[in-house]
Amino acid sequence: MSESPRPTWRLLVVSTVLALLAAAGTVVLLAGDADEEDVTTEDTTAITLVPEDEVPTFDEASYTTFDGERVPLASVRGTPTVVNFWASTCAPCLKEMPAFEQVYKQVQGEDVAFLGLAVGDRTDDAVEMVEQTGVTYPTAEDKDASVITLLDGVILPTTVLLGADGEVVARHGGELTADELRTLLADELGIET
Repeated sequence: MSESPRPTWRLLVVSTVLALLAAAGTVVLLAGDADEEDVTTEDTTAITLVPEDEVPTFDEASYTTFDGERVPLASVRGTPTVVNFWASTCAPCLKEMPAFEQVYKQVQGEDVAFLGLAVGDRTDDAVEMVEQTGVTYPTAEDKDASVITLLDGVILPTTVLLGADGEVVARHGGELTADELRTLLADELGIET
């Protein structure tokens, strides 16, 4: 008789925490590691992350344009980049995106790029949300959630600031206002608006 696999201590803890959060009305991602200060308990949307043994490296990771073209994540190296993860089913994301657009317009010409990635969304729904929010900065898809997993995102929306070398400079889980994004850019990248 084969022995059935025993649940690991980590799985039991994660299951208990998810049950408590669900009871409290908060939804978080279903897998992945995160630092405590990176997590918020504000209104969020759940996604499923890639298993740890399937997470690509920065140089292997890619996202997909709405036209189906695969773009290496490493292509952002050379310029500090604001990467915002969102989904059309995420109410805080819908509220946040116009604020990001406002800041994006203010910092155009500065040494910072913006990239919005729809996580696990249907392409048509993601495109419709971009149109609805009026976002003009580059947007694409992280269909399999491999990029958000790689960058240790734990909820939607999640914003990650990458340095010019591609290293994570800062990570924020939950909605950001335009003023909060400006502060983050000033504090972490030295970009004043």
